[in-house]
Amino acid sequence: MAEERFEDKALAKKDEAKIKGEAVEEKANPHEHKHDEKAVKAEQKATPKAEKKAESKAEKAKDEKPARKVVLERKYTVNLTEAYAKPKYKRADRAVSLLRDFCMRHMKGKAVKLDSGLNNAIRQSVRPAKSVQVVLQKDEQGTVFATLAQAATQ
Repeated sequence: MAEERFEDKALAKKDEAKIKGEAVEEKANPHEHKHDEKAVKAEQKATPKAEKKAESKAEKAKDEKPARKVVLERKYTVNLTEAYAKPKYKRADRAVSLLRDFCMRHMKGKAVKLDSGLNNAIRQSVRPAKSVQVVLQKDEQGTVFATLAQAATQ
């Protein structure tokens, strides 16, 4: 009830000031909770961040890397049975390192990137595949990209 009276008086004063052409000063309602002010401040802070994110996404779309130029492409069947010399919990790691070594040796690259599908095929369980068919692509910078042969054909 007291809040309503305060609001009515404040509105009446504003209306009188507008009629007279005087500047109106807005005073905060003393009955408002501080939690409301915090929520308003949080909203004000959140909006610039959202705008910045939208702008950064737009910039990233503009600055997309051009498609890499493939210099060399080969298809191999890689034998990973050496990984079975390790204990079960180390086999997948050993299989990945064998695959990386194979790629470096045969493609003479500077770095090796494994496709997520290939990584999942090797690390699917405690017992990785004993052999994997792989498509290897080498780009201009010497980076070798390895993908699963079945996924590359589809």
